[in-house]
Amino acid sequence: MSVYHHQQMQQQALPRADAQHILRRGFHDQILGLLMFIAATALWVVPMATQSGPKDAQVNEVVVGTLLTLVVGRRLYLGGGVRSDAVVGLCGLWMIVSPFVLGLQKAAVDKASFILDVAVGSVLVLLSAISLLVLRADRRATGEGAGRRREPVGGS
Repeated sequence: MSVYHHQQMQQQALPRADAQHILRRGFHDQILGLLMFIAATALWVVPMATQSGPKDAQVNEVVVGTLLTLVVGRRLYLGGGVRSDAVVGLCGLWMIVSPFVLGLQKAAVDKASFILDVAVGSVLVLLSAISLLVLRADRRATGEGAGRRREPVGGS
């Protein structure tokens, strides 16, 4: 069994830039991902728990909530990127617009479903935008996107 001394712990410490990168990625993937997962779960759990309101809106919420749960669950497990943020943002926009679209098609939309859809959609769009900004800041700080150029396939 080895004993760790204070000097050994200092030698194992990460450089400041690496530590900030890890914190930004953790915030992007875990914290924002968990908030997205909670919002996505609310989309399909709340209508099933209440069993009130029109079925058209509930089907829409369950389908979008299930899609988001899969995308955000993958993001929590493997890490996220621009694609997962774009899918979450687009689903959030759809949830904001869907009560109006369903209302134009003469489908029944309950006031509670309307409020849930717009609230959760707004949260998802906001979280997606914050996530994209954090990802952009991390790429700028690490220089990941700056010096990268496409190489020709044939070489030279």
